[in-house]
Amino acid sequence: MPIVLISNFPHGSGRELALKLAEKTNWPIYSREQLAEKAISNGVKLSRLETSIIKSPVINEKLAREKDQYLALVTKTICETASDGNLIYYGRAGHFLLPGIPGILRVGLQTTMEMRIENAMDQLNLPREKATDYLQKLDEDVEKWTRYIHRESSQNPAAYDLFLNQQQMSLENAAAILFETAMLPAFRLTIESRKMLDDRCLAASARILLARDPVTKGMDLGVHAKNGVVTVTYMPRQEMFAENISQVLQNLQGCRETICTMAETNILWIQETFDPKGENFPQVMSLAQRWGAAVELLRLDSEGKYTPQIPVMENLQAVEPSTQAYTGGVEDDDQESPYDDKGLAKTEEELVAVGRYAGGRTVAGGSREVIDMVKDHNYSLVIIGDLFLSKGHETSTRLTRELGLVINEKLKAPVINTAELQSRFLFGKKQMFRLAFFLLATVLIFGFVFTFQEPILNVLGGEFHSRFKWVASLVIVLFVPLVAYIYSMVTGLALKIIGID
Repeated sequence: MPIVLISNFPHGSGRELALKLAEKTNWPIYSREQLAEKAISNGVKLSRLETSIIKSPVINEKLAREKDQYLALVTKTICETASDGNLIYYGRAGHFLLPGIPGILRVGLQTTMEMRIENAMDQLNLPREKATDYLQKLDEDVEKWTRYIHRESSQNPAAYDLFLNQQQMSLENAAAILFETAMLPAFRLTIESRKMLDDRCLAASARILLARDPVTKGMDLGVHAKNGVVTVTYMPRQEMFAENISQVLQNLQGCRETICTMAETNILWIQETFDPKGENFPQVMSLAQRWGAAVELLRLDSEGKYTPQIPVMENLQAVEPSTQAYTGGVEDDDQESPYDDKGLAKTEEELVAVGRYAGGRTVAGGSREVIDMVKDHNYSLVIIGDLFLSKGHETSTRLTRELGLVINEKLKAPVINTAELQSRFLFGKKQMFRLAFFLLATVLIFGFVFTFQEPILNVLGGEFHSRFKWVASLVIVLFVPLVAYIYSMVTGLALKIIGID
């Protein structure tokens, strides 16, 4: 009783392959078009989401939550449709649905561009040149959508269990191969897989309810389910709304128990520019995951150029209709003037996607403005990155150090810079070499002590000690701290490996 997820680019032959497989099996079929209709009918602004991703603007936290709501609805729909264990789904990124559940057959279908062009010409009544341009642009848009929604590339071959090339075989043969593959024991849902499917559906249902409630819809929540128990993690700054979570989920079907937990701590990360693909981001994320912490972002605009974006309606009315940017037919989008947020929004997206987002803000000015912004919050750690970049290296270093001292004094929280993050809390290549060095030094010291016990005892309490007591005292004063330091480095680095700070 398998679930088959077929992925094919628009105007390909994914639908035809699904129909031919259904003829052989009588399994139910579900398409992305049906998912889109259901999402829209359930209040998901899918056109807004698609337009925002395709136009590549600054994607804000609100759109990130809409993405989560859309994925939750998709997950719930697919799980409920496949409740009897059989389903054929086809869409442009179908193989990325229900990640992590074993026994699901993920299929890719390669339709030649020439076949797709002919299909587009026939279905949309377009000339060849326009159909070609249309498909090329559409493929780019689909790739943007896939990367943002599923955080994967459609070009990754490792994401497929089976890839069929229509240029080399007919759809009949492709359907026959797919049928035989789906019948293999490896693609049958086990009892464990069904439990995972039920838990995934329950978590999605809980997320949808929380996203629709007026109080909880703006909260940054991590939702998980296991064996009918739903666990919801909220950020420390949202503690006052925690009791609303249980109230929203009290009538959730299939939920035996609801557990609400607060993220253990908050980390404040201050930088002038953020880059989710830079070397600092994975280090901060690694620390946050180890601590069970949420990460709050604060972008410091030391030049004072940041101003809140306020729409000016009279200016909008003065624009001629022919010069207005295409909005994709989404009339309820917020009208926002674009500005360079130095990577803040994209970093927020990454944090939201992994459930570690605790807020993001921009402040213009210096130390006083930063303190005014965060003085009423509690943080377990403050990480300071590159700041005051326009001031020159020496001035930037001095101002950054002064800011760290002020934050430490006012917030009573430990403050480190990003350069110290790896050495203080994480274990990397440098720490591996240091561990090897200090471990070797420890072995040599203990080996020396046990090899030359008699002379050492003579220095500490024998005839030599009686004649030169000051030498013994000097040896102890120098030797014991050295051994303690070397041994502490070994134990400290060893504890980092197992995640104990």
